[in-house]
Amino acid sequence: MAEKGKTKARLLQAACELFAEKGFRDTTVADICDAAEANIASVNYYFGDKERLYDEVWRHAFAITVSTYPIDGGVEEDSDVETCLFGYARAVLSRIFSEGEAGLFPRLLNQEMAAPTLALDKIASEALLPQSRQVEDVIKKQFGDRCDDHLLRLCKLSIIGQCAFYNFSRPLRERVMGIKNVLPEEIDRMARHIASFSLGGLKQIQKQTENRN
Repeated sequence: MAEKGKTKARLLQAACELFAEKGFRDTTVADICDAAEANIASVNYYFGDKERLYDEVWRHAFAITVSTYPIDGGVEEDSDVETCLFGYARAVLSRIFSEGEAGLFPRLLNQEMAAPTLALDKIASEALLPQSRQVEDVIKKQFGDRCDDHLLRLCKLSIIGQCAFYNFSRPLRERVMGIKNVLPEEIDRMARHIASFSLGGLKQIQKQTENRN
């Protein structure tokens, strides 16, 4: 029984790494079984099929990411807007630049964006959308009740986009900008810049909104 558990764990770990490196379509069941040193029938035995294995993989990777780098970045909920923005940006960037298990989910997501699978709807609804509320709450803290749904959506996309760029532009940032391995202090600097830049934008939009009213 213990050996069965070890085999399943090896398959899950191998699948995490291969899907993150090659994507769902370019990773075969044979690749996973070879990497896990398991019988070719093991994936079907433990998970049912490749698609259900993939579902377990992204949920497993996401759980590790959230546990290692909570989306609030460790800042108090009642902190000022800039601190909350910094916490969010630091958490997301730490995930993206992690070379350990905490970085598996961002790499899986990068592959998913390049070649979407049927799992994308579940990833969006179970993982991405709930976490985007962290940004919504910060924006509402700045605007109070003077933020309609359209403005909220635009501001949220702008803030999330600044962080997501570093994940979805991996070939560009690595080859053109030379941004690959980033130290924690550099992540803090990048996060503080995003927070400061975003707060400046929110304040300007808030001022324009108040002037129109």
